[in-house]
Amino acid sequence: MNRLRAGALLGLRIVDCNGKDAGSVQDIVVRHSGGAYTVLGLVAGRSALAGRFGFGDSLEAPTPWRHLLGWLRRHERYVRWEDVVAVEEDRVEIAVERRALPRGWRGRP
Repeated sequence: MNRLRAGALLGLRIVDCNGKDAGSVQDIVVRHSGGAYTVLGLVAGRSALAGRFGFGDSLEAPTPWRHLLGWLRRHERYVRWEDVVAVEEDRVEIAVERRALPRGWRGRP
């Protein structure tokens, strides 16, 4: 079992299979089961300001704020943990192109 501190991932640059920048790790999507946390994926982007408000794919924002928070999250992409090839000291390498990354993680297993 590999153990990795979440704090070691946050802020790292994400590099796609072509060596192009895909943003940085803004958040980590996990599942809690049986007393353990399993990483499902990473939220890549430029900023996590909207996510810090607590609104994301699992919590819908109130109507007056929905468009603003959606606009703030427009650059976010989801990286499945299975697509992570390597976690280096200064970057996370992924096996897919940045253009192929989906926008949200809602409904992902």
